[in-house]
Amino acid sequence: MEIEKNERERIYQEKEALRKKTVCFTGHRPNKLGGYDMKNPTMLKLKNKLLEVIEELIIKEEKSRFITGGALGTDQAACWCVHILKKKFPHIKNIIATPFKEQDKVWSADQKLWYKRMLDVADEIINVEELDKYKVSGDKPGEFSPVKMQKRNEYMIDHSEAIVAVYDGTKSGTRNCLNYARKTYLGHQIWRLHPKCDFELDISYTP
Repeated sequence: MEIEKNERERIYQEKEALRKKTVCFTGHRPNKLGGYDMKNPTMLKLKNKLLEVIEELIIKEEKSRFITGGALGTDQAACWCVHILKKKFPHIKNIIATPFKEQDKVWSADQKLWYKRMLDVADEIINVEELDKYKVSGDKPGEFSPVKMQKRNEYMIDHSEAIVAVYDGTKSGTRNCLNYARKTYLGHQIWRLHPKCDFELDISYTP
């Protein structure tokens, strides 16, 4: 019994040490960020701000693992920003946590192309629907489900200490994600970027 207890404690400590090095991203889709052209003025402004914030997390907070969900909008902008910063900080890891395998099924051909490129440059891809703790009963593997989107968010929150949230305060998946973080009592740092205020940053902490 004592050996099992010690092993459980060792595994927990290893996971917690990894979590404290990890950042995840949550935020709005393109319809709230200037549209689907990734080079629109709002999206370009967001990318510049994300580069600043990610670099600060690397240098000042010693974060080295960055998880994005791969969705259109904030997720993909953040993923490409981490990829850019790997040239300056080669030790960091760019991780994509997909909610289900065919996330890009209904996207345009151009969006699918960029999604494939993003998966190709990732250091690690985690398909959350396949993980026992986050499986959704009754849903077909690989297919869309709102619950799978929430489970993906829960996975990212459970495995991160810092959260970068592009959030305008409206009802959304981003709000649900932050509400879940507040209920986990893991002491998350929330780095919130305000879309309506030129992505002004404020930092807060959950209990």
